[in-house]
Amino acid sequence: MKLNEIDSGIYQKLPQVVLGFHGCEKSTAIKVLNSGFEHLESSINDYDWLGTGIYFWLNDPKRAYEWAEKKKKTHPYVIGAVIDLGTCLNFTERSSVALLQKSYQDLQNVLKATGTSLKNVQDDDGGFKLVRRLDCAVINNIHKMVESEGGTSFDTVYGFFQEGVEAYPNAGIREKTHIQICVRNTDCIKGYFLPRMNY
Repeated sequence: MKLNEIDSGIYQKLPQVVLGFHGCEKSTAIKVLNSGFEHLESSINDYDWLGTGIYFWLNDPKRAYEWAEKKKKTHPYVIGAVIDLGTCLNFTERSSVALLQKSYQDLQNVLKATGTSLKNVQDDDGGFKLVRRLDCAVINNIHKMVESEGGTSFDTVYGFFQEGVEAYPNAGIREKTHIQICVRNTDCIKGYFLPRMNY
């Protein structure tokens, strides 16, 4: 078997349901929980780490709450979601990273032609880039490329991030290391729930 004979595409549909947590205003969480049909709003900022979609912290309600506090929400709150990852653009897999690199080259050609440039900026205490305009544009471009080539659209995007200062001196793990999921297809959200409040 050779590397180019391996079909990674068949493994992008993940038979996996996960729990995600979203930090928001209490009124937003209560509205979504009580409606039975409304969803959280999709984030469309040009600096979102995983492109356009609804963001969740994987298995980490505390991190979601910290984020809501940091964003100076009046009443910080957390809502949980049961998420079917569906067809997932998973950046812990080689095939997704290769697609990311292809999208970057494609976007660079467009940016050069228009004389524009994009960067990830604003380092935190650990040198982690917090404002990710380049990553957002590259990831959103992946979806355009796949759709224009007649491929299957991605339902979710999955990313692992090393964030913050070292957990201890010379550590390979950062204090705020996390996994985020960006849901593009709301049919993948099977339900919302109120997490148990022990944070």
